[in-house]
Amino acid sequence: MRKLNKTAACGILAAALAAGTLSGCSKAIDGTKTVATVGDEKVTLGLASYMVRDQQAQTMSYYNMLMSQYGVSGSASNVWDQKGDDGKTVGESSKDGVMTTINQLYVLKAHAADYDVTITDDEEKAIKEAAAEFIKDNDEKILKKLAVSEDDIVTYLELVTIRSKMHDPMTADVDTEVSANEKDQTRVTIVKVSTEGTEKDDDGNTIDLTDEEKAQKKNLAQQVLDKVKASDDVANADMDALAKEVDDSLSATAPAFTTAGSTDDTLDEAVQDAALELKDGEVADSVIEGDDGYYVVRLDKMLDEDATENKEKTVISERKSDLFDSTLEDWVKEEKIKVKDKVWDQITVTDSVSFVYKSADSSDDTESSDAQDSTEDTSSQDNSEDTTTEDTTTEDTAAEDSAE
Repeated sequence: MRKLNKTAACGILAAALAAGTLSGCSKAIDGTKTVATVGDEKVTLGLASYMVRDQQAQTMSYYNMLMSQYGVSGSASNVWDQKGDDGKTVGESSKDGVMTTINQLYVLKAHAADYDVTITDDEEKAIKEAAAEFIKDNDEKILKKLAVSEDDIVTYLELVTIRSKMHDPMTADVDTEVSANEKDQTRVTIVKVSTEGTEKDDDGNTIDLTDEEKAQKKNLAQQVLDKVKASDDVANADMDALAKEVDDSLSATAPAFTTAGSTDDTLDEAVQDAALELKDGEVADSVIEGDDGYYVVRLDKMLDEDATENKEKTVISERKSDLFDSTLEDWVKEEKIKVKDKVWDQITVTDSVSFVYKSADSSDDTESSDAQDSTEDTSSQDNSEDTTTEDTTTEDTAAEDSAE
């Protein structure tokens, strides 16, 4: 089992905090308050705040990367107030996801002893060093906005360490025998000439190609096939280069598919059927008509060993993931998190309350919103009710609140 060292512990936070520190605006909150309970475990608002803002910053970085990659101008900061089909904003759904993760982390911790999973002394030392480094690397203003303490970061790292160590023992009994029908992969090289329309009508619907236009597409595929068949070595012919000799927009791909057939395969069924009639290195004698195009098909390997090995690993990995997820889901049903809504509501994820990653050389000018920060009096919110995630059960926790 892989142990957590300081580098790995810092890596967990690095994955969460990227190369820099968090920069953002939000009202000051009391991170020591209990925002939720899972069994006998109390979840601090500081821990929940950190996880919410970390996810928010990761999302912002991802969106900004996509915008930069596709040359889209503007900012990704206006995503949080958009509503989904369920009526919730993106920000609200993001918060829900974090609370679900918190529930799962604490439930996994509760079952760790069942699998002899513990945090070693060396791992605990690495965790504490990484948490101290995180506190040092983030300035006081950000830490105040996050309302996160060093102990909160230690708790977070302990929880995610336990989660990572629980996977293997929880999935140890998975069946690792994968049948040939599930794993055997066939490799082909194909050139596709699409028959999908590219123009739209006034209503935005795609206009189908005419029979004449489809005939022209088939003729292109036939020209490619003729070149492949005329090659001195059909099995090793560069079908991509030959396709481009016919039309520069054409190209060849070399997908694999499950030999016995699978609903997961995306390759056109007509292509698969044609390939299974061939021997290694042979090209289909005629153009193959698929659902959305004409194909030139060559069978490269009826049994591709490398692809088959990868498929076997994928099947086993999926089985393990399914078992882990289903087991965890059952545990969560037995021990649902109870959330103090009035405390949880102090954290908002909106277009106006956002956090982003700040690179190491960024100035503190991004803190221009400090004048808007205020410490709210939340003493009257301690007597909030506990609500169970995905459950309408409400409990009276006044006694617990007054004790905090």
